[in-house]
Amino acid sequence: MGTPQGGVLSPLLANIALNGMEDLLNQYEQVIYYTVRTGKDTGKIRPNKRKRYGFVRFADDFVITAPTREDLETIVSTLNEWLALRGLQLHPEKTQIVHVDDGFNFLGFTVRRFKGRCLIKPQKQKMLAFLQRIRSWLKQHPGISPEELIRYLNPIIRGWGNFYRHQVSNQVFGYVDHQIWQEIWKWCLRRHPNKGKAWVANKYFRTIGGRAWVFATTVTTRSGRTKVVSLYKLTNVPIQRHVKVKGKNSPDDPSLSEYWRKRQTSYGKSYWSSDSKFYRIAQHQDWKCPVCGEHLFNGEELHQHHMIPVKDGGTDWEENLVFLHRACHQQVHMRKRSGSRRLEPDDG
Repeated sequence: MGTPQGGVLSPLLANIALNGMEDLLNQYEQVIYYTVRTGKDTGKIRPNKRKRYGFVRFADDFVITAPTREDLETIVSTLNEWLALRGLQLHPEKTQIVHVDDGFNFLGFTVRRFKGRCLIKPQKQKMLAFLQRIRSWLKQHPGISPEELIRYLNPIIRGWGNFYRHQVSNQVFGYVDHQIWQEIWKWCLRRHPNKGKAWVANKYFRTIGGRAWVFATTVTTRSGRTKVVSLYKLTNVPIQRHVKVKGKNSPDDPSLSEYWRKRQTSYGKSYWSSDSKFYRIAQHQDWKCPVCGEHLFNGEELHQHHMIPVKDGGTDWEENLVFLHRACHQQVHMRKRSGSRRLEPDDG
């Protein structure tokens, strides 16, 4: 009581209150009979026990699956009794029983069976809202430079792609790329109402890596060199299936530190392409933050830190860059303001 919905404490309290729901559902089993296909018992019918209900929960949002509608209707009353002991109840308007062929939305994804295959795709409403956000921003900023546009949109596009890259998203990524390109093209035309389309195309678009019509521009780096920056493409995001955490493995269990280190490193290696300087920087750091010693991909926001500040002649070359967690980065700059020495690669 008194905890605002959407606050940082709300998900924690939901996890505490709903802890044990999975154990409740695991009590229910069903027997499936199958025919042995190999070995000396070939052709014989054997029983096999398995859980009747499937279960996925994220804070107070959860999905329960079952073979039949009757099974789900039965478990609803059982759940309400279990929740009543915690002073909770299922929201009647938000609780639905649907067939997998009709599908449902969960955490920004749509789960639905297509032609006999259950697929998880980005939710249509989330995709449209993302495109509307970009359209609105472009209309509100008609006078910014191409460099500012690229630097603003690239992290947003990359972040959206990284969120959806674990599921069946290639087709959606291609569609969103095309829609963003169309909005960029309209933005370019609005800037030059008295110029022809060929002139606009030559000014704003280039052929890069064999791909034509790439929105790009030439910028000057802080070291005085020039380089070409381009708008990020969602189709460059590699699709990599999410690997479920084994059993009840917890990152707080010290005996599982090696398991989590390998899992986080595997995620990091798929975050950047292996030929990028960011990948090489992280590899050189052994995928650890040199300030706190924790893994770079432990869920915290990452910042780039210049070992030698730019104002002192530092460059953007990878030899002068290091990845730090956001809080660690702030800590380093607080040290520098107080007169402490600079961060060294072997600090921490």
